[in-house]
Amino acid sequence: MSMPWERAQTVQKVAQLGDGRVMILIPHRSESGYREWEDWWRHKLKKPPNTGWLEQRGVSLTTNRTGLVREALKTDANYFLFLDDDVIGPDDMLLTLLSYKLPIVCGLYMAKKKKEERALAAWMRSGSGYAPIALEQPARMVQVDTTGLGAALIHRSVFERVPQPWFVWEWDGVSEDFYFFERVNSEIGVKPIIDMECKMWHIGLHKVFTDGTFTTLEM
Repeated sequence: MSMPWERAQTVQKVAQLGDGRVMILIPHRSESGYREWEDWWRHKLKKPPNTGWLEQRGVSLTTNRTGLVREALKTDANYFLFLDDDVIGPDDMLLTLLSYKLPIVCGLYMAKKKKEERALAAWMRSGSGYAPIALEQPARMVQVDTTGLGAALIHRSVFERVPQPWFVWEWDGVSEDFYFFERVNSEIGVKPIIDMECKMWHIGLHKVFTDGTFTTLEM
C-alpha cells in the first residue's frame, strides 16, 4: 500500500548530489511560486559544490516535510537546509550557516501575522506559552526554544537520533515546527541557534523585513 508522501508529486532531484554535504529541502505549499524567490534561490543563493535539492508539493506540510527528510536521509548529505518557498535571505546565507558547524542554526525572519501581532519567528518559553525574542540582542548568536523552519540548517544526525514522527500538527496542538523543536530538545537536548545577522524576509502580497517594515512585492 502506498503511503501519503508516495502519492504526492514525485520528489525531484534537480542537481547532482555526488558526494555533496548539503541537501536543500523545499516543501512547496501550492502549485505556483514567487518569481523573486525562484530567481534568488536558483541563481543568487551561493551553494557549496555538490549541493543537491529536493522539492515536493501536493500534500500537507507535515507530510511534505517528513517525505523530504526521508528522501534526504537516503543520500550522503550531512546537512539539510529547510527553505520555505516564501523566504529570501542574503546570497551568502547558506555558506554562513554552514560555517558554524552547529546541529541546528537558522536565519532570522518575521512571522507572517497581522501588523499588531507581528513579531520575529523565534521564541522563548514564557510561562505556559512562548514569547518572541526582540530584534536587539547582546550577541550575534542567540539560542532559542523554537523557531520557524523557513530557513533552518539541520545536521542529519538530529533526524537519525530522534525517532519519527518528526513533524505533527494537530488541530488543537502546536504547529509542526514547534513540535519538532520540542521533541529535539526533550530527547537529545539540542535547541536551535539564531544568527541575528542572517536577516531574511518573508514574501507574499507584501515583503516583510525583520524590523517589521514591509513593501509590496514586485510581480
